[in-house]
Amino acid sequence: MTKAYEFQSFASIKPVVSECLLPPEEISIREHAERNLYLPAGKNPFPGLVDFSKTPYLHEPLDALMPDNGVEKVVLMKGWQTGGTLSGLAWMLWVMDAAPAYMLIVQPNDELRKTFSQHRINPIIAHCSSLRERVEHEARRERLEKDSILTKSFPGGCLFLGTATSTSALRSHSFQYVMFDEVSAYPANTQKNGDPCGLAIGRTSAYEGRKKLFYVSTPSIAGQCRIEAEYLTTDQRKYFVPCLGCGHMQLITEAGMDFSMELPVFRCEKCHHAHLEQDKTEMLKLGEWRPTARPKTSNCRGYHLPALYAPPGMWSWRSTREQLLKGVDNPEEKKVYYNNCLGLPYEDAAIKPLDPGDLKNCIDHSWPTDRLPRGIGYITAGVDTHPDHVDIVIMGWGRMGERWVIDHQRLQRDSNHEATWLEVHCLLQQEFLHHSGTTLRIAATCIDTGGHNTGAVYDFCRGREHEFILAVKGSSNRSAPIIAAATYKKEADIFLFPVGKLATHGRLFSSLARSVRKLEEIKAAQRRAVAMEYAGPGLIHFRPGLDDSFFKELTMPKAKWVRRDGKDQLTYMTVAGMDDHAHDCIRYADAAREFMHQDIDAICDQLDGITREGTV
Repeated sequence: MTKAYEFQSFASIKPVVSECLLPPEEISIREHAERNLYLPAGKNPFPGLVDFSKTPYLHEPLDALMPDNGVEKVVLMKGWQTGGTLSGLAWMLWVMDAAPAYMLIVQPNDELRKTFSQHRINPIIAHCSSLRERVEHEARRERLEKDSILTKSFPGGCLFLGTATSTSALRSHSFQYVMFDEVSAYPANTQKNGDPCGLAIGRTSAYEGRKKLFYVSTPSIAGQCRIEAEYLTTDQRKYFVPCLGCGHMQLITEAGMDFSMELPVFRCEKCHHAHLEQDKTEMLKLGEWRPTARPKTSNCRGYHLPALYAPPGMWSWRSTREQLLKGVDNPEEKKVYYNNCLGLPYEDAAIKPLDPGDLKNCIDHSWPTDRLPRGIGYITAGVDTHPDHVDIVIMGWGRMGERWVIDHQRLQRDSNHEATWLEVHCLLQQEFLHHSGTTLRIAATCIDTGGHNTGAVYDFCRGREHEFILAVKGSSNRSAPIIAAATYKKEADIFLFPVGKLATHGRLFSSLARSVRKLEEIKAAQRRAVAMEYAGPGLIHFRPGLDDSFFKELTMPKAKWVRRDGKDQLTYMTVAGMDDHAHDCIRYADAAREFMHQDIDAICDQLDGITREGTV
């Protein structure tokens, strides 16, 4: 019995002993992945064994993750579909199969860790026959029915999956290799024990001179973003590609993209040669990484990789254009464009507090006394109610979202009295003379019901749908549009239209910030003795005579990015007790314009006597 027992024990450890005694095969991460990293069909644009020839820009970052090259920290600040996580998976597979060691991969939260384990790691192990056998053997040796979601043991090492929200894995073992995946989504503090990255790095102290730290993530808010902070400590490498026309080496940037054509093209900054998307394959093959900054320490490398570099078949330039258009008047979509298409931290101009004095510089002192200024082709109104007064703003609209504040009236009346609403109705019946001689009226009005004296507002709006006087109420739903389809409130016999708070705040803030920037450009041009007109898409103009309180109310709400449930969310807040009536009125006037869904550019052309083919 003793001999049989000893023989069985030796047989059980023989594969492990022989595995550990064999010298590791000298193979790079990239070569190993192209032999062993299989991407299953369904969730990958290029299923099968990975082919890094499609993403030549990943060759150098993968080489930087190899041992004994003097590099300890590798940072990849990336956009969509560029292969950042794929690089981490290739590194992980190389560690598990070719260079066994203890490795930690940190995910932002438990849900992402589970998904990463089951849908990314498990299929890779299952398709790597040699590694699958080793992991299964370790599971049997440790008497596990199946490998855990949190750990993947293999001869000579173990892979641990941790989260930035829990200290258990971050403090449990020593690790030679650590990957911080989507690090910008990590909380600042893990269970009140400190920075999650700092806790994990503390577990690598036994491997000084041999450890590797890999930070990979899309960025988030400028100045609040982990991947940006880490990237700025490095040599900030960027991938230069040649022009296929003249050979000039340059970056693929937003400035070089021409989105005006049906198929977007990239134009050479030197010879203006137009590169189609399919040209990117050759450009990437001939590209090279170049440092653009002096690193804080010599043992780190940083790489910036926008989605504009994604190979054909992954993220397209056309998709980039679509995301750019989504963000024209929507700060959250604009943030998506910056973070995921350009791979850049988003610095929101609307976050910067607006000075009422700056907006007063947008007053149009050439405003005619007897007619509307040139450019206006459509008029709407917004009404905000309060117990002792009613605010009304009348807005003019022009081509490409340019806008004019035609009038602001404050009726110091009890908003519960019928006489007050008769006066409101009288103001809404005004006529305005267009510069062509045509008379314009207010096309639609949105009146807020969510503040005070809701019943009085219902009474006024009821039956006036034919005048396009609409009862509205703000919606806090983050995906709510400017104005949505009405719901019928049977008890009040009224159709109530939801107005998206985030959408309307965002569009107004975007217009105000754009207008201030335009004024700054004009001042800079004047210093160069260059004439520049204050006109253009989304700019706002103010009628002379508006008092100081109007501009204070216009700038009273403040935009702020906050992190909720691991995501950056934009919010707008007004200090309690401070008035923002003018701001809200303009939002409601915008909702009225949106409700009418008119081609205002075409209306302006018609009023000006212009056809789309030319001048009549």
